[in-house]
Amino acid sequence: MKAFTRWSIVASSVFLFGASAFAQGKDGSGRNDSLRGIPYFIKTGEGTGGIKLGQSTIADVEKLFGKGKVKAEKSKTINKLFTFKTVFYKKRGLKFFALDETPNTIYAIEVYANGARTEKDITIGTSTEDDVVKAYGDPSYKSADSIDYDNLGVVFEFDHGVLQRVLLSKKK
Repeated sequence: MKAFTRWSIVASSVFLFGASAFAQGKDGSGRNDSLRGIPYFIKTGEGTGGIKLGQSTIADVEKLFGKGKVKAEKSKTINKLFTFKTVFYKKRGLKFFALDETPNTIYAIEVYANGARTEKDITIGTSTEDDVVKAYGDPSYKSADSIDYDNLGVVFEFDHGVLQRVLLSKKK
């Protein structure tokens, strides 16, 4: 029984570490620099965790992150009906959005995992609106709870002034 308990603890620890969205930076700093060894978890206008906007597909996402919860929806925008899919990884703090029309190509990503960082050290759960503006400059649009940079393909969303989620799309 002791061996089983010890093995359960070790297996649980390995699973939790492996399932964690973040790994310690290769420089030993302890910063959340990578996801499965891929530098900079969030790259504005490009993607996250090895998934590239406009290039990667749902199959690529599932190859890296495993089977996710998929939700298909229909939307009507500008008099055109289209179907899109959302792949959720709630425990990892990730959502990937794909259109059926473009062989399930990822067109947007939502990151809401505490500790996830951008290439300019903007961190979910700790960075403020002021930090974002200092790092990225004047936004294209600012509301009470978000800052939008059209030219970078990123929207930063806040709750009580603290960054809660990053929405990525292709640069405009």
